[in-house]
Amino acid sequence: MLSKTYHLKFPSLDAAQIAVPFVIEALGNAIPTCNLSGLNVLISKEGDVSINVFFPAIGELKNFEKKHGGFLDTMKKTFLFKSTGFDGVCIFNFDRNEEAA
Repeated sequence: MLSKTYHLKFPSLDAAQIAVPFVIEALGNAIPTCNLSGLNVLISKEGDVSINVFFPAIGELKNFEKKHGGFLDTMKKTFLFKSTGFDGVCIFNFDRNEEAA
């Protein structure tokens, strides 16, 4: 499984809480259109947002980048934040809900 990870650093928790619904809407729309395997969005009390997007294969990742890869540029027009990120291969992932199925 492939993943794309984004780390967004907002000036405050309040700023992050205002921006997160946009992240969820933008990336949530990618779930059916890009065949995402998973999506995690986490927020810290310091105003950090961590986003992990999972893909079953390289084709879906490339499709995601083509269709939704500009969501950070769109956000930067409205919100103040710093961002970093990377593409990776999922080495280990545990989800108790998947185990029960």
